[in-house]
Amino acid sequence: MGNTTNELNWAARERLRSVEVRLWWRGFVGRKELMEGFGISAAQATSDLQKYFELNEGASFYSTKRKRYEATQGMMCVLHRPILEEGLTLAFGEMVGERWQRERVWTGRKPGLLGAVNLPPRDGKPWVERVMVLAAQGLRRVRVKYVSVKSGKSRWREMVPRTFGWDGRRWHARAFCLESEEWRDFVLGRVAEAEWPGSAEEVPADEAWDRWVVVKLKVNPELDAVRRRALRMDYELESDSLEIRVREAMRPYLLAEMFLEGESGVEAPRHFTLDE
Repeated sequence: MGNTTNELNWAARERLRSVEVRLWWRGFVGRKELMEGFGISAAQATSDLQKYFELNEGASFYSTKRKRYEATQGMMCVLHRPILEEGLTLAFGEMVGERWQRERVWTGRKPGLLGAVNLPPRDGKPWVERVMVLAAQGLRRVRVKYVSVKSGKSRWREMVPRTFGWDGRRWHARAFCLESEEWRDFVLGRVAEAEWPGSAEEVPADEAWDRWVVVKLKVNPELDAVRRRALRMDYELESDSLEIRVREAMRPYLLAEMFLEGESGVEAPRHFTLDE
């Protein structure tokens, strides 16, 4: 009786939610990890799993080969709204946190006094995000319908996702394109459809992603002394030089965010120039 899972109890609901998160983003869940993660008995873990399957019938099946519960393609979430950052943290073991756009500004005395520029969301579809995360964990082939702004075309492409990158505004899937036979970035928000991941694939090393470079910048020498001092204060610099370590594949995004490449959308003089 003591091992009965009451879904209305906060602690029990957190355990049930963890079952759902693992099934959605990682594709499987086992009794042992619930025991270790929450410090509960085997009987309690079994009860939790049974309760979740009652709450979300058809979400998973038991694999006798792998001895674990695995998610079905048609699984729907009933206890939480999937958040990509949470899935990436679980899948890759790296804390990525939530985007600041999802945070709310609040003051106890005067609500609404502070302001923020709330950029339009550039999220991918939950199903697409899930498929891409599942595929990346096993380097599995996935077929997606991608809408390209550059080419102006919408078509099906086959790729092997490996990881994900945040460029300051949106998430990209870093994937080996099987058509062009090269590593490319695919904006998750531009994937219209995605099929269930297929078999694991052998892909070449992604050297541009694995290699780190140091981007050397300097405060724009064309600015007058007062403006240069203001930028040193703003970026907490002791001199006019700034060095930023970044993956080589993400260097263009860094330069774009620093208004060194691409259109800045503002007429103000550039704050920095490349010091290379």
